[in-house]
Amino acid sequence: MRTRTLWSIALLLLAALLAALPARAQEEGSQAPARFLIETVTVAGPKEAAANIVQAETLLREGETYTEEQLRQAIYRIHRLPFVLDASFALRKGSQRGAYELVIDVQPARWFFFDHWIRAFAFDQPLELEDETLRGNRSSLTLGGLAGARLFVGRSGVVFGALDSREGIQAGFTQYDLFHRGILASAGISRNECCVTEVLPLALDPTFSSWSFGTSLKLSLGVSIPLSGPQSLQLAMSERHGDDGSRHEVLREPGFGLNPRSGSGRELTYRRAEAKWVWDTSDDPVLPTRGTSVSAGVEAARFAARDLFLFQFDLPSNEATTTPYSSLRSEQVVAAVSAIRHWPVTPRQTVSIQGRVSAGRSRVDNLAVRNRLLSHVDADYYGSSAGVAHALTLRRARSSETLTDIRLASGVEIGVEKTSPDLGPSPLERFSVHTGLVFRNPWGRVQVTLTYLDLGELER
Repeated sequence: MRTRTLWSIALLLLAALLAALPARAQEEGSQAPARFLIETVTVAGPKEAAANIVQAETLLREGETYTEEQLRQAIYRIHRLPFVLDASFALRKGSQRGAYELVIDVQPARWFFFDHWIRAFAFDQPLELEDETLRGNRSSLTLGGLAGARLFVGRSGVVFGALDSREGIQAGFTQYDLFHRGILASAGISRNECCVTEVLPLALDPTFSSWSFGTSLKLSLGVSIPLSGPQSLQLAMSERHGDDGSRHEVLREPGFGLNPRSGSGRELTYRRAEAKWVWDTSDDPVLPTRGTSVSAGVEAARFAARDLFLFQFDLPSNEATTTPYSSLRSEQVVAAVSAIRHWPVTPRQTVSIQGRVSAGRSRVDNLAVRNRLLSHVDADYYGSSAGVAHALTLRRARSSETLTDIRLASGVEIGVEKTSPDLGPSPLERFSVHTGLVFRNPWGRVQVTLTYLDLGELER
């Protein structure tokens, strides 16, 4: 009954969000809004390369007419650029009657950036997560983040480097306005010498396990192709290689010790790819106050762990045994639809609702489940989630020299995932409540959050 209820809530939220799009478009169309002939576009604030990117990101063409809402959406696209703190626009009289100059005033971020967080978790039961010191605990405290620098190169390119507590050493390049079509293409690489943990999707590993990589290397590619209005087509791919890996079932029963581990020099490989259509009218990527984001697409993933052995620990006798174990291979294809809507209820408060539904198919070879080894499994996957969030702006300061945002953000989310056949904690029900402060200035962001997470009762 709980599973059906969660599915119903997520579907109702998605239906409401998606239905709001055509209704809003019809309402705007019936009002016949005024249109403005944009003779020229001028960007004030950033240097030449950044200004080129800002102008291309507006997707506006000089000599064409636009409504005020279309101009506002162009500013929102600029807001979503990672090196832009704030942006506004004004219309000035052009060289002829009825023509205007669009002046965009941009406050760019600093060349050095940081993003740090302090996260405290409380769990309804002990979980096998993160590093060895936190496994089996009902609470955890993690501190992490990144610090780096960006440099504009060429006409509209950005190169960056960073030190990340999770990904290690990072470097990447983003080319904006590719082929003068507003296309964005990015590439990145990161290397970490120790201990990156990935909790695999339930369809890839139906036992709901976290895999820890030793030394790992990650490559990523991304492309975003603008379509009409706020729409875009986004493609993304990533691959992580690692060694000295281990698996831990997140909801492992006390005393259960079946655990595949890779030996020295063995490899883990995790590949992901995604293609999705996106509709985005949100006004800010970090602290949104209004707008709608909808996406629909296909997600594919593949995981392989080579040359493993089974490690089994008998709790009463304190004896451990190891057995050679074939390579684990799994792959999944999932179709997903998600949406989030932000409403400004007061000048300082925003309410958001979100929903997601997904379904797909997976195949797993050589899967260790409890005390048996399954040579081949084909499984169906279903998932849904829904959430409500509230944000209160405690401080918002804007000037030509600085920017400060302090925001209190809280939310509740429920979700359910299920595989058929059931090979682990399926259905996996999730309930979380979070609250925290977000501080942002021209250099970066600091987050302090407290989260309670309930992953459902462990099936026995």
